[in-house]
Amino acid sequence: MTKRRKYAYIALGAFAALCALVAVLYRPLRVCGVLGVCAAAVAVVFDLLCRKQEKRWARNAVKLIALLLASGIAILTMLEIRIVDYGKTDPTKDVSAVVILGAGLNGTKPSLSLRVRLEQALVYLDGRGEVPIIVSGGQGGGEDITEARCMADWLIDHGIDEARIVLEENSHNTEENIRYTRAVLKDLGISSAAHVAVITSDYHLYRARLHWGNDWMVPVAAKMPASFWPLTLNYYLREAFAVAELAVFGG
Repeated sequence: MTKRRKYAYIALGAFAALCALVAVLYRPLRVCGVLGVCAAAVAVVFDLLCRKQEKRWARNAVKLIALLLASGIAILTMLEIRIVDYGKTDPTKDVSAVVILGAGLNGTKPSLSLRVRLEQALVYLDGRGEVPIIVSGGQGGGEDITEARCMADWLIDHGIDEARIVLEENSHNTEENIRYTRAVLKDLGISSAAHVAVITSDYHLYRARLHWGNDWMVPVAAKMPASFWPLTLNYYLREAFAVAELAVFGG
């Protein structure tokens, strides 16, 4: 092995170790960490195969890896285009209800992602009469109360009439958020053909729309602060895999 290749392998190993630490110790960047480890591993395997080009099987393996990588990047790009394209607010439609989808809590306090959604909700609700507000989210690991309860308390503390807020506290993922929320809307007498605003993170809106299943969902995008771009990048990458999983396995 040449000294240059040896140093390259050391650098790849250090990069993979750093990415692994990020994935294990800092959950919000887990997807980026895992992808970094995978990229380092593929680079090593690719290099080892290229050194054996006199072997037919090695040449075929290199072609297969290149094809798989190209296909994966193409699919990821197409998914990201759809996610980015749908991640915008539609300010024009009148709505019969407003839904806020939950995100993680820190004990009883909203995480950054959830706080951004709630702040966007205040902006969107301003001047929109007395339409009902459904806050959707159950209690997960590391959470002392349900996400719905946290959202309701936050909104009340920021001047929203408690009588307008309906809690959906049983959901633990996006599919359940939408399914249980639609049941709440039905109980409130709101038609399935009524326009309903759904407030969630911009990267999450496309998957929410897929679960909603019709054209009556009005997207309202909550955008992370620009200074948190590494988190935003991670969430967009994670979302592409979640959409792909939904397309393949449904549910």
